Amino acid sequence: MVGEAVESDRPIHVSFGGAGIGGARTALALASAEVFYQAARRAASGFRSPIVTVSDPSAIPLAYNALYAAFRARGKADQAPYAGVQWYAGNNARSMAFAAALTGLAHTEHPTGHILVGTWGAEIALVLDAANRRGASSIAGSDDLVGQAVAFGMATTPLIGEEMFAAGAYLDDRGGTLSAAVTIDLLRWLLILAIGAGVALVLINSEALDVGRILGR
Repeated sequence: MVGEAVESDRPIHVSFGGAGIGGARTALALASAEVFYQAARRAASGFRSPIVTVSDPSAIPLAYNALYAAFRARGKADQAPYAGVQWYAGNNARSMAFAAALTGLAHTEHPTGHILVGTWGAEIALVLDAANRRGASSIAGSDDLVGQAVAFGMATTPLIGEEMFAAGAYLDDRGGTLSAAVTIDLLRWLLILAIGAGVALVLINSEALDVGRILGR
């Protein structure tokens, strides 16, 4: 998607949706910022900056930092296009007004693709429909079940569940990020084993007590 954008001298569009810092979606916003950094780092080799859109004001510093870090990685820190970060006010985290603004952006900026990773509800259908009408690719994922269902049905490439949190490792060519993803998987399995062992011990002890009571009678 980024290669097509560079070759056609058109931008890509990335969006946090309603994800932001300071609440339950902080981890999702940070994971989304990593995805956008990886996309922007590749796009920085061209002449058109990615367009980053947010609806939660707390995500604006994340978007600025992702663009700056991406261009610094290419040796272009002084060329970081901060004007590429666009905030559209919404009345809530799942704003139809925000989605409607993005449909307009799809027609005016003509991005080659859309990366929509964050908090989205049913309104993501508007953005994906606009992308499909223009033949643009789309990658989409949401922590909301309704938004996830719409993304699965309409996006070119939907992200399922924790893929949103591992996407940075998929795209990064540094060993550290991949190692972190593998470590998280190992810790998850260790936690599952520990919980299973704890449940088994409780059941064994409970059965032993029952047997003891029966023998005592």
